[in-house]
Amino acid sequence: MIYRQLLADKQEIVDREELCGFIRSITQAVKNSDDQWTGDRTMVDMWDVVKRYYYDPATNGSNSIKQVLPAILNSSTFLQNKYSKPIYGSLHGISSINFKDWQWVKIKDGKVVDPYKLLPKMFQDVSDKDMGILSSDDELRDGGAAMTAYARMQFEEMSDYEITEIRKALLKYCELDTMAMVMIYEGWKDLLE
Repeated sequence: MIYRQLLADKQEIVDREELCGFIRSITQAVKNSDDQWTGDRTMVDMWDVVKRYYYDPATNGSNSIKQVLPAILNSSTFLQNKYSKPIYGSLHGISSINFKDWQWVKIKDGKVVDPYKLLPKMFQDVSDKDMGILSSDDELRDGGAAMTAYARMQFEEMSDYEITEIRKALLKYCELDTMAMVMIYEGWKDLLE
């Protein structure tokens, strides 16, 4: 859809060809498209891989990234060893825009804590009393909450402070979603070695 929007846009887009080329390199055209291509590094939907090849009882039958990530973290000592260290967002570790010296793996009662539950709460410097005035929730842990928070920023009147806090939380949530795919891939790779 973005590819078609780029081609159809009448405004000058200086990097239009570069963007379209990038999209073509990581995708393949839909079947009913006049312009057909298959990118040389076409993306693989990890959800399809989970549905076909990965089953862990800890997912409770779900193929959601929110269930697969904690399951693979609990079953992979490689991931536990790597991400229990504060390497994420560290100078000589994994770069991050939103985290500093972060550990994605923390063990509690013999199990890895779900990384989505490790995300910092919003409005940490606000009292419980004032929290009710500012916002109805102080956490973003799933896609629905993230979409709702984003929509609130677009359509509700809120203070600059609220907007800043929600923006920071959304950036961290989205970064974890991306990192979750990396960790799942690393876990699968480790299982196959």
